[in-house]
Amino acid sequence: MESPTGLMPEELMSAGMKRGALNFLLAQAWPGDFKVQVLYGWGNVTGSAITSADAATVAASGWK
Repeated sequence: MESPTGLMPEELMSAGMKRGALNFLLAQAWPGDFKVQVLYGWGNVTGSAITSADAATVAASGWK
């Protein structure tokens, strides 16, 4: 599946790649709130559930 935004690599655009998507976002030098938006968008497109812990971890890894 293709990423609608082009931000996430195509190989991560499936429900079974949640850990890969999280690791990808953790490694990016983006603001934390933007990373969370991308994470929820990824979850919506792939049908994956995003927990509040997932969002908090991603948010804490970004800059403000």
